[in-house]
Amino acid sequence: MPAGRRDVLVSLERATVVQDPYGEEQLTWGALGSEWCQLFYGRGDERRQAAMEQGQQAATFNMLANKRTRGLTLKDRLTADGVVWDIVGLAPDTPGRGQFEATAVRAA
Repeated sequence: MPAGRRDVLVSLERATVVQDPYGEEQLTWGALGSEWCQLFYGRGDERRQAAMEQGQQAATFNMLANKRTRGLTLKDRLTADGVVWDIVGLAPDTPGRGQFEATAVRAA
């Protein structure tokens, strides 16, 4: 994939568990940082079909590979334009190209 324009600012977030005042465990999200990315909605016929059947929308976030993006896991999430995306796939590109892709879904 060519380098292209990275014109969408995305927040990278990681879940942590904290205790509320009643001693119950609560999941909270902390910011890992922000990255500029190219955003592609519904890449591939299979993803579009799955999105229609499951009520989810898929997207691919293409970012520069760096320490922060290479550290993402399937337990992390992305937020772009106020929309929360759960990461379902990570694909580091060849080191010479320096790109990183995350596939994520959001509930419809």
